[in-house]
Amino acid sequence: MKLKLLITSLLAVILLAGCGTTTAADEIPATLSVSGSGIASTDPDVVDIQLGVDTIDPDLAEAVDQNTNKMNAMMSLLTDMGIDEKDIQTTNYNLWVEDVYDQNGQPTSDKRYHVSNMVSVRLRDLNQIGDLIEQATSAGATNVSGINFSVADTTQLQQAALDNALDNAQEKAEWMASKMGKTLGKMKNVTEGGYYSQPMPVAEVGLGIGGAGAVPISQGQFTMSAQVQVVFELLP
Repeated sequence: MKLKLLITSLLAVILLAGCGTTTAADEIPATLSVSGSGIASTDPDVVDIQLGVDTIDPDLAEAVDQNTNKMNAMMSLLTDMGIDEKDIQTTNYNLWVEDVYDQNGQPTSDKRYHVSNMVSVRLRDLNQIGDLIEQATSAGATNVSGINFSVADTTQLQQAALDNALDNAQEKAEWMASKMGKTLGKMKNVTEGGYYSQPMPVAEVGLGIGGAGAVPISQGQFTMSAQVQVVFELLP
């Protein structure tokens, strides 16, 4: 009986001693959290252009008819240029009435009807830009705006921006760790902050109407940026 009690007491002491011991493996390692940003650029391969027709007439039916005829002519032009139907989208159609006032600012019984029709056209051949604008205005387009260059498939550009963002986070973390007298360990966690395309400057358009010459367009470069949040292990 005494032997059994002795063995039980010894086991209890061993268990208590084990519970009170903390090994290095049980310690929570120190970490360092940093943000990283990166950009990547490439030549654009598509351009979106807004083309519109505005007509004004004191007769509603005539205003609508003029607008329709001019838009049909412009749509035929787009088809003749080989632009796919999926790359042409109506973005706005507006009809409104203007009350006409005399020279003294007094209302008259006359009215003017305004009709506006706008389409967005995506060109996949950037060499067609100047020709499209020149021919569209000749066909009746009165509004050319929103010339935006971009990239149809941004997958590779996103990956390049993400690589640069991770490299940036690594460089920052190594510098900060050295200032702390520590050694930077492996990445413990990475949170993606998203991708953002840099707005392209709107191209200046000089309409080549009446033999004025081709339309000068500058496409520049398309840029995307990526943001990441990275947690690194800090070693002694």
